Amino acid sequence: MGVNLIALGEVILLRFWTSHNMALLRPTIDAWLAPLISYLKDEDLMECSIIKPGELRLEKAGQGFLTISTPELDLQYWETLCHVLANHWGLSFDPITQPRLSVMLPGGHRFEAMMGANVESKLSASIRMRRYLKLSFEDYGLNLEHENMITSLIEEGANILISGGTSSGKTTFMNRLLQAIPHKRRILVLEDTRELNIPHENHVHYVVSRNEKNPTLDYPQMIDHLMRSRPDIILMGELSMANAYPILRLLNSGHAGFMCTLHANSCDAALSWAIPQNIAFSGHEPKGVKEFLYEAVDLVIQLHRNDQGKRYVGELLFPKTQKLIKV
Repeated sequence: MGVNLIALGEVILLRFWTSHNMALLRPTIDAWLAPLISYLKDEDLMECSIIKPGELRLEKAGQGFLTISTPELDLQYWETLCHVLANHWGLSFDPITQPRLSVMLPGGHRFEAMMGANVESKLSASIRMRRYLKLSFEDYGLNLEHENMITSLIEEGANILISGGTSSGKTTFMNRLLQAIPHKRRILVLEDTRELNIPHENHVHYVVSRNEKNPTLDYPQMIDHLMRSRPDIILMGELSMANAYPILRLLNSGHAGFMCTLHANSCDAALSWAIPQNIAFSGHEPKGVKEFLYEAVDLVIQLHRNDQGKRYVGELLFPKTQKLIKV
């Protein structure tokens, strides 16, 4: 399937639309995703990676990556798709001045792309598939005692971190935990890419994009707003360099009831290394952060992924008592 040049010209014009036209872009998104639709609907597909134009690398559980030749998906295709997606979400994208894009596709799939001089092949993209799986605690290797400990803490409004490596299922597991939050609680959610599914009626979703160099409201301002908005529970997406330091302020505000995910090799490494490193990388002094986290966080849950693609909980850490449970 080649790219129609007339259609391409029409799509490029969309870059100049203002945000109030975003709703009109959905048909265009669907049209430009058409070459990928069979992969997006493949229930066995976990990830679609692109390391250069004209190829897709498809990962299925326990099968590794399969490379497929797609010459019609050239550099021009991916650049235009990024422009269309950015316009839909009211973001900026340009291969020279703003070469990175992090958004959600229709269906909830996470799209991450970078183009331009920072990439040797001029293109790197990944589509992390969202599958609405009804997973139980048992599916993650947890028994009833583990489940009761975790759900009791959630009901009490505990501060919980979900730690793990890339593609270890952190967000999927967090979505499972959200079901244990009492439905009368008021929930405020802050993410850089919308991935959390909140089943509660009384909730507000906020987004601070990774794509904007100088966002109108940054993480410190947004977290200040959240704390002044009478939350019962504050949920955040992935802990990063941009939000690690503001999260410390949140945890030291007297507010209880917080959850987020982060990348780390173990529960202790999450508190002792991952968060302090993010704080240091953001230009702040990490001295005393580990000790503070051991006082402020109630539970850290460590996720792993084996060679067959199965996600499971490896350990539970209760920092305040330093009790570690190997699962």
